[in-house]
Parts: sequence; C-alpha cells; structure tokens
Amino acid sequence: MAGKDFYKTLGVDKKALADEIKKAFRRKARQYHPDVKPDDKVSEKKFKEVNEAYEVLGDEKKRREYDTYGEAFHHQGGGGPGGFPGGRAGGSGFGDLFGGAQNFSSRRGSVGGQGDASDIFANLFGGGGFQQGQTPGPRRGGNAEHRVEIDFAEAIRGTDLKLRVDGQQVNVKVPPGTVNEARLRLKGKGHPGVNNGPAGDLILTVKVHPDPVFTMQGRDLLCRVEVPLTTALLGGRIEVPTFSGKAMLKIKEGSQNGQKMRLRGKGVQVSRTTAGDQIVELNIVLPTTLPPAARKLVEKLDELLV
Repeated sequence: MAGKDFYKTLGVDKKALADEIKKAFRRKARQYHPDVKPDDKVSEKKFKEVNEAYEVLGDEKKRREYDTYGEAFHHQGGGGPGGFPGGRAGGSGFGDLFGGAQNFSSRRGSVGGQGDASDIFANLFGGGGFQQGQTPGPRRGGNAEHRVEIDFAEAIRGTDLKLRVDGQQVNVKVPPGTVNEARLRLKGKGHPGVNNGPAGDLILTVKVHPDPVFTMQGRDLLCRVEVPLTTALLGGRIEVPTFSGKAMLKIKEGSQNGQKMRLRGKGVQVSRTTAGDQIVELNIVLPTTLPPAARKLVEKLDELLV
C-alpha cells in the first residue's frame, strides 16, 4: 500500500464525509466490476485498487491510521502485509480484495460498521457473490424509477398508460382512486438481469394534477358549493357538479355555513359494485349590500327572532 493515494483512487477530498466516500466507492465499483467488463485486465486492476482504497477509507480506525502515517501506514496495526489481518501482498484474483476472504459474501460488518464491500456489490448487482475462479452466476437486475403525470379525472376513473422505459414499451394500468405521489410497482419491468438473471422491477411515482373543484379523500370526493342565503334559510334544491354529470341536492331549512352533505355513490368507482361518496360542503353566500326594502325585512326578521 506504500505510496498509494486512496483518496485519489476513489476521487474524493481528504475531508470527505463517510457517505461521500461510500458513494464514490459504489460509483467506481460499478464502473470497473468484472460483471460489467469481463476479461478486462485494466478494469480488473482498477477494481482491485478501488476495493483496496475503500477497505481503508471506509473503516474509521484504518482511515485515522492512514491519515496519520501516510505511506508508512502498512507498518501499523499489527496485521498482515498491507495492514489487513490475514492479508497477503501482491495477491491476484478477487478473493484477495477483502483481506483473504474466499468469496464476497463470506463476511459481514467489517467495513466502517456498515457491512463490507460485498454487501454493496449485492445491492449494485442484485445480490450473491462469486468465488475466485468461478464465472458469476445469474443476478437480478436493478429496479428502475420513473415518474408519470396524469389528470385528476384519470386518477378518479383509472387509466391505461403506454411508456418507453429503457427502450422497452411498458403498459401500465393506473387503478381508480390513485392519489398524488402514489407509487406503483411493475414486477420484472426494471433493468435487465446479469447472466440471464431476472429483471428488476419498475417503480412508478404518479403525479396527479389538482382539480379546481374536487379533492380526493380515500374513496370519497370532496367539493364546496355556494348556497344563496334565502335557500339556506327557507330550504330548497341546488345543482351540484359530479364526475358523472349534474345532480340536485336538497337543502334543508336552516342549513348552516360549512355544513357537509353526502351524495351516495358519487365518489371514486372502485369496482362495478363499489363506489365512494361525494361530500358537499355548503358555502352560504351573504349579500354584500341590501336594498332599502330588503333591509326593512331583515330588521323585521331580527325583531321576530329575538
């Protein structure tokens, strides 16, 4: 390890935080991983250097010793050559990358308290290590993330979407009642697997554009309608918008501002036999001015109600 600049190998500053070091390692490991570039001797060497650097910088104790002793680091710590217990200098093959471990999945919790580099490869390439001298087996592909936007009416009624993701056409069925920022998972529609492994999943985040009249609360739809003062006092019928056309709502005498009424079955149609309701909030409109004759009537009403 003498003379090696591990920070330069990972492409990070000497003051980099642990998370920055880990992200840099993941990026470099993915770039030079033998599954990505098989039989590439240059990448194999880079891959080994990246792992060697992360074995030190990803461990707080080893990083402090490296920062303290610099090029003399390999003389410290009482371990085998290179400062790693059981390590061997100048080894070849990927088993050497983790201090003499026979395969990537043989150790846990050895790098910085966050799991060793094999755990990170499992996340990068779908799990499962490979033994020295063996051809890597099938690995599941990674999940793909995608955002889609739909109208409020499409969210209420459900809709079918056709998307292009990673060059493939994907048909998506958005169910009725899909809320804003809902996440839909499509099995096997993500990134392709490695060595004939299964594909990952496609995770869709759905943005629902707001509606000027309606909001959604579970299976129910909420809206606010204006009611004339006289109708609120005397009772009557008002016209109310719904997603299936207009509906007439009976207002009881003496209805109050903010009072909520229910239209059965006018909400989200979950199935042919199941639907939510529409909740109508009354907004009683008061006149801003009164003609003289109306004012006298209100004054008389005031006297009668005392």
